[in-house]
Amino acid sequence: MFHGPKKQQGMTGLGWMTVIFLICFFAFVGIKLLPVYMENYSVKSIIKAVKQEPNIAKKSAAAVRALINKRLLINGIRDIKKEHISIKKFAGVLSVKIEYEVRKPLFGNMDAVMSFKDEFELASR
Repeated sequence: MFHGPKKQQGMTGLGWMTVIFLICFFAFVGIKLLPVYMENYSVKSIIKAVKQEPNIAKKSAAAVRALINKRLLINGIRDIKKEHISIKKFAGVLSVKIEYEVRKPLFGNMDAVMSFKDEFELASR
């Protein structure tokens, strides 16, 4: 009895190169963008810590700004500038908003732009 040629199984060299290229591409993008998201996680933890500060709603806007800036400096966060932090006090309510944008170059003239907005409001008791 005659058996025909066995059917090949598996990927071709071009298939493997495509898979390896995609893995490398996403690893490269992840390496570029992961620090920005880790920095935003630090900003969120700073906001949470400031929110839990005793009598924070009774402090002046300048004192709250100084407290936030001190914590940003300690954590080494350099992407947030003075104009990105908005602090307002009205009718016994303290409103803090940190809104900023980070632009990271990827390839040539291609950039990744990430926008973040973190905020909270507290009423003085």
